[in-house]
Amino acid sequence: MNKKGIQEHLANNGLTEIEEIEYKNDAYVLRFFYDFDKDEINAARAYANDESEDEENGDIWYEEFFLPYLSDVAVDNVGDMMEEIMEEFDIDAQFVSYEMDEEEYSYNEFIAAFFKKGEEKDIEQILEELEI
Repeated sequence: MNKKGIQEHLANNGLTEIEEIEYKNDAYVLRFFYDFDKDEINAARAYANDESEDEENGDIWYEEFFLPYLSDVAVDNVGDMMEEIMEEFDIDAQFVSYEMDEEEYSYNEFIAAFFKKGEEKDIEQILEELEI
């Protein structure tokens, strides 16, 4: 598996703090962060203001509109990157994102597992084995 190529692809697409998590030889596990740019945060704020009847920065505003919007942006963009990596390196991949909170919403944390094409893997099982 081209570990260096995978990391370079992620880094070249703006993901940060990419680090390997030691795991069995049958999967390559990475933790990384998707950092939101100013436009994405402004778009989330505009969406939440338009759609929410709650006051700006209120609990419902954050929990049901602002944070889910940002999470969807990150998951969609990381999902596209995973598709590119799977195609380019002829492997399979799965990923999970961690929930964000209103205290720190400038990034979204992810863990991804990469493995040989066609192998049956479950990211939840991998995370459980890693006790993450």
